[in-house]
Amino acid sequence: MTIPPFLALTFAISLAGFACIYLIPAARSPESLTGLPFWLLMVWGPSLAAILLSLRDGQLADLLGRMIRVSSVPLSVWGLVLAPMVLILLLRPFAPGGALPLGVGAVALMVAFNLILGPLGEELGWRGVLQTRLGAQMGWLEAALLTGVIWAAWHLPLWTIESPHAAISLPLFAGHVMLYSVIIGAAHTLSGGSLLPAILLHLSFNLAANLAVFAGFRNPDAWFWASLAPYGLLALASIVLVYARTGESGLRWLSL
Repeated sequence: MTIPPFLALTFAISLAGFACIYLIPAARSPESLTGLPFWLLMVWGPSLAAILLSLRDGQLADLLGRMIRVSSVPLSVWGLVLAPMVLILLLRPFAPGGALPLGVGAVALMVAFNLILGPLGEELGWRGVLQTRLGAQMGWLEAALLTGVIWAAWHLPLWTIESPHAAISLPLFAGHVMLYSVIIGAAHTLSGGSLLPAILLHLSFNLAANLAVFAGFRNPDAWFWASLAPYGLLALASIVLVYARTGESGLRWLSL
């Protein structure tokens, strides 16, 4: 499988779903029965493209197997996965608003909703195909940054409609996506290509943003500004961690 067919199919599937959302007012919310199927189609573009092309190339079993591979994941990567949840606890005292009650059932529903409308629909593609293929041609950090640019661009249509993403400053969101991509890319590299940390990290980032509302960050920009520097430090720590464990800077041109 090469990168151009994957990207073409990913954007074709996702834009088809978005076109339906854009043209059907009742589909603007993923929480409605009308909108949910189209949002699933849009969000699942990367993973559907990865599944279809892997099936064509006889690589589907390997792709799906990487989703549940635990043996190659070091303890340090689990620390990265938990970091966004720790960050919520650390930043909660600085929230501009008061905390809101949140029941166990609501948290479970939030986890399931974010898992389905996020990492499961994206990570088979972004890290399972794109990061992996790019990493074979360049350093892991270069691959992560390029994946981040494409990942951010893939989100852009959401700023043309009233969506939860549109409530966030676009440059601020793009900055977060780039940092997420570096952290996930580092976890993917340290885990020998396992996609489980990528899925769980993506989920953890999304959950942190959702839980921030209940922690007192009512305005989405407030959370994204408050967490930008900490995520930047976490991205830097991830780069150092990869170098410490593998000796790779992630920038192939440095070794030329």
